[in-house]
Amino acid sequence: MNLSHTEVFTPTSLIARDSDAAVNEDMEDVRKIKILLVKPYQKVTAGVQSPQLGILTLTSCIRDRFRGNVDVRILDMKLEQMEAEGLIPLLKTFNPDVIGMSALNFEAQASYRIADTAKKHNPDIITVIGGPYALNASEKILQESNIDWVFEGPADNTFPEALMRIARSADPGTDLPGFSRKMADGSLYISKVRDFIKDMDTLPMPAWDLVDFDRYAKHPNHAANLKGKRYAPMFTSRGCPYLCSYCHDIFTKKFVYHSPERVVAEIELLYTKYGVDEFHIEDDIFNLHKPRVQAIMGEVARRWPGKMKFAFPNGLRGDILDQETVDVMCEAGTYAATIAMETVTPRLQDMVEKYLDIDKASNAIKMFTDKGLQVTAAFMLGFPTETRQEIKATIDFALKSNLTLAYFFTVIPQPGTPLFDLALKENEQITRDAAKVDSGSLRCFTSWYERVYNYPLGNVIRWANIRFYFHPKRIFRIMRLWKPRELWTTFKVFLQILFNGPASA
Repeated sequence: MNLSHTEVFTPTSLIARDSDAAVNEDMEDVRKIKILLVKPYQKVTAGVQSPQLGILTLTSCIRDRFRGNVDVRILDMKLEQMEAEGLIPLLKTFNPDVIGMSALNFEAQASYRIADTAKKHNPDIITVIGGPYALNASEKILQESNIDWVFEGPADNTFPEALMRIARSADPGTDLPGFSRKMADGSLYISKVRDFIKDMDTLPMPAWDLVDFDRYAKHPNHAANLKGKRYAPMFTSRGCPYLCSYCHDIFTKKFVYHSPERVVAEIELLYTKYGVDEFHIEDDIFNLHKPRVQAIMGEVARRWPGKMKFAFPNGLRGDILDQETVDVMCEAGTYAATIAMETVTPRLQDMVEKYLDIDKASNAIKMFTDKGLQVTAAFMLGFPTETRQEIKATIDFALKSNLTLAYFFTVIPQPGTPLFDLALKENEQITRDAAKVDSGSLRCFTSWYERVYNYPLGNVIRWANIRFYFHPKRIFRIMRLWKPRELWTTFKVFLQILFNGPASA
């Protein structure tokens, strides 16, 4: 099922309840349930760590729905580097009623192992999965795993509601959008619609009280550098209207966002209560709405001049950036920006429907570098039908640029995306096998492309990294922009990318 054929649900009063009604709701018949939310651990090369925003927001939504009458805990197994078996002591002591997982594609098998472990401990535990891996995959997941519930798309309202129903000893039903499940008789119910959060300001702030900020700061992060004392990731918007064929549309193509006031309020909370002075904005496309960008960044610059640091490891569309936007971002404390280039070949830009204006994106890189920022570009190599000359053109662009960092990722055609259908036409068997084996290995040196076209893409990427990073001007720039500890951490990540062979990200 393609996303374009999936209906988006407009929440009913059942889910998007009036706040006064929720406060007055009778909770006497609600038994206290225990919920464990986990981020699966899948060993990868050059992996990074960051507080799990989706799980933290979901935790707050559950807390709000139950008004305290719930015991919800989170475990970042990725941070702990904990395999599924490592859960057993916690399962014994906490004995949760529900265990929920948020999984990327490459974390699928790790999630299945967690479900197996939970069921062996207690067959009555309800096992749940959401996240990008769940998109368009509910039936497959329910058929081949020990997972009981699947949520496709946003579950901020629907998951807490399903939990509330079992807390009332009621059947969770089949009316919640995006919620598919195994029925009591062994049959499957597959939802044909998804929930959609129209107003992000209705969502509570993430459960920041559960985060050990200092511990995360000791690990490599998405920004590849740190300038502040403590950092926190933030989503200020969801969704992206562009139609890139390689992208998972977990929040659909509709752009919804927090108001500038709500974004600034969260920054203030993190700064005053938790000592966070660095923020990593992880939106799909932060700069889509220029007035909102200027309102947020302008207010930060006004209220905390010179005190805040911002990095944009994701979500800046290069060809819609202008000097005015770059200026206000820098005034607010932006020190790092990432532009997703993917490919510099117009044919491939059209094929994957990104339609990036390369000249304008190049100018965005120049505007940031002229400000002295750490500027990164992300490139994808090995698209279906991509020629060796087109791969070389993208690498040459990076080598000749003034970029501080370049990420050369291999293309993994992901099930449920239009790019996957295109890859099937090139080689069906390898494409289906790659989805199982790679599943998300963006730096895999035995990539789909290498297997289909018998071209040593992994070695080409290794050589591109060597040529890019051992250029004197980049060595000098990195040494100038990085603190010694972050420099050593980044160098170790680089060595992993260069020499550790097949990797996942």
